[in-house]
Amino acid sequence: MRTGKRWAAITGLATMAASAGLLLGTSPASADINCKSGYHCVFYAGLYDSARHSYFNNDTDFRNDTFNELTGRYGAGQTVHNNTWSFSNSSTSGYESHYYTGIGSDWGGHLLCVEPGSEVNSVHPDLRNRASSLRLMKNSGNCY
Repeated sequence: MRTGKRWAAITGLATMAASAGLLLGTSPASADINCKSGYHCVFYAGLYDSARHSYFNNDTDFRNDTFNELTGRYGAGQTVHNNTWSFSNSSTSGYESHYYTGIGSDWGGHLLCVEPGSEVNSVHPDLRNRASSLRLMKNSGNCY
């Protein structure tokens, strides 16, 4: 009899823990522990093994930016322009991250976009090392 009650208690605790884990895993707009809340981040290679650069606003030219965060990782100090493989969007205001191959405010050559709360680890090889600028936009759809 005691074993049955103990088993029921253990099963109940396990169910509550699993439910809590599911609830915690659905926090909105928290894409990645590697990208601070409110920021749009680019990575030299993978999300978890390379250096990062964070953006809070539009940036029309990545040529003057370097991977200056997580500097103990691969790619630290390299120029962001045409050197990105991974992207993360931790926007808290619902802004999508739109990346372009063009430089300047004409926003030419749309490359890809990332929804708030999403991340892309190592994009398709055709999209790698091509991002040159970032524009933040609301509700355009069709993003990662």
